[in-house]
Amino acid sequence: MQTMYYTTRNFIRHTDNVVDLTEYRRRLARVRQEQTMDFAADCDDAPVQTAAPRTAGLGGLLEHCASFGVIVMTLVFTAQVLFG
Repeated sequence: MQTMYYTTRNFIRHTDNVVDLTEYRRRLARVRQEQTMDFAADCDDAPVQTAAPRTAGLGGLLEHCASFGVIVMTLVFTAQVLFG
């Protein structure tokens, strides 16, 4: 198999398509600041809702039970593979 090389007159030259990262970062910071200000204005009008402590405790308990279940299933599977 022989490698064939071709030449072209249409090389891509990036002259007008240069990105100024400093300007991009400035615009991004400005947009983020505006969004933060809009969000803060929206939050001032909204009533504050607090979660009941019992609900938060129940969610934490369920999360711990699910994690414990995954650990137990992993140990059982490993024991069956090794000793089964």
